[in-house]
Amino acid sequence: MGSGFTIGRVGHIGVQVTDMDRSLEFYTETLGLTLTGRWPMGEEGAMAFLRFTDMHHDIVLFTHPKHEEDTNRHIGYKGLQHIAMEVENRDEWLKALADLKRKGVEIVSGPLVHGPESQPWNIGGSGTRSFYFLDPDGNSLELYCDMMKVPDGEQFPRQEYQDVFKD
Repeated sequence: MGSGFTIGRVGHIGVQVTDMDRSLEFYTETLGLTLTGRWPMGEEGAMAFLRFTDMHHDIVLFTHPKHEEDTNRHIGYKGLQHIAMEVENRDEWLKALADLKRKGVEIVSGPLVHGPESQPWNIGGSGTRSFYFLDPDGNSLELYCDMMKVPDGEQFPRQEYQDVFKD
């Protein structure tokens, strides 16, 4: 049964951070996002809008200094689990992996393939290639490419993860 409306895409992700300047440096200098605006929130807080598409913002960073000790309390319970960002193709994905490693970013999971290549069958293409890393506040980020498209009304069984560089 449908909802009566259609969600087109994820509009943006809001991320609570503890140090706005440090986080802006990471998201702009390390990941290459563009800052489109930064404003105060109340007396001590701030918000910053970042983009990697032609939209005004894809990620919004928030900081509330009075509550820094609570910033990531929800991790492992409920709330934001990770932010996934797509790159255009495998070449860009491999360039991103090498660039982040060169910049000293620890890859905490992957590189991985999850999708058809991790099964004994192949459905018209390759599986999603991804790797995970953390921002300066410990928020989990994923860069991926090659996500399989699934036609309406079809489902595929859950795939296991596979290391990209293993045969």
